[in-house]
Amino acid sequence: MYNKLTAIAPHRISICGGGTDFPSFYKQHDGAVINFAITRYSKIKLRKLKNKFIVDASDVNEYYNGTKEELIKVKNTSMPLYTILEKGIPSKISVKSDVQPGSGLGSSGTLAVNLVNVFHHVSNKKKIDPLELSERAYKLEADIFKKAVGKQDHMPAAFGGFNYIEYKKNKIIVIPFKKKISNNLTENCLLFYLGMTRDADKILRRQEKRVQNNSSEMIDVLKTMNKLTRNMKKDLDHGNFKDVGNTLEIAWELKKKFTKGVSNRFIDKVHDIAIDSGAYGAKITGAGGGGHFLVIAEKSHHKNIIKNLHGVECKRVLFNVSVKGAVVNYEK
Repeated sequence: MYNKLTAIAPHRISICGGGTDFPSFYKQHDGAVINFAITRYSKIKLRKLKNKFIVDASDVNEYYNGTKEELIKVKNTSMPLYTILEKGIPSKISVKSDVQPGSGLGSSGTLAVNLVNVFHHVSNKKKIDPLELSERAYKLEADIFKKAVGKQDHMPAAFGGFNYIEYKKNKIIVIPFKKKISNNLTENCLLFYLGMTRDADKILRRQEKRVQNNSSEMIDVLKTMNKLTRNMKKDLDHGNFKDVGNTLEIAWELKKKFTKGVSNRFIDKVHDIAIDSGAYGAKITGAGGGGHFLVIAEKSHHKNIIKNLHGVECKRVLFNVSVKGAVVNYEK
């Protein structure tokens, strides 16, 4: 019998299609995204206790310690605390992450996947299907915590790898890219931290409201984004990274039309420096407004891009594609 669990789930980089993964859009028009899991992780350690419930999430300044009766009175928006109390299993969970919240790498969705996976394994050693895992994590965020989220953040955390994902009215289709394409991608990509975070929920809530209000401009923008994503898949399949970068540029201009707050003067400046330094394409990751910045360029231009972006205090972040999705290990 085990007393401890350790678990990890990878964060993600979204390349194209963000916004079309919201049910309010794809239930009517279909959607598609391209994203990949990266070697930056949400990490959870769980240790069973007799009657106490402890949550230690120092990264976000959360610490709770008490009986279920004591902690159930706490008014909070903590996913770890909600999950541990809802499952009713006395234990201590320690939560850490390799990335900051609000940094555009799907931190909230990744945490949701990791929590669902951990507590599934506490009560059932049978591995959960990654699509079911991502759906349950989405419901935790969207239905329980009422966050404005699409479905793409949870899927890289659950599946791992580099994927093209189609969203249809009644089903979701995950198509992995070949390993060669994945390797070529990482060779041609650079990731930078902009030194600032943002509240993605506010940006995404404004965006989703426009879809729900049936804004013709917003619907048309998302339909165009959907087409671009499908075209980008073809370019990736053929190794045409210049065309991938060009499509990324068009997608970035479209993304800025989603709602206010997606970009700002500093982000526009970073983008222009990257392009002037030889990049094929560049964009903010996640909802926008801050966080991380993705650049696609030939390796021969990487040194110049890194130098020039360091000049405006953008720190390069090294990464690889995380082949595996969420994983749980048992300890006796």
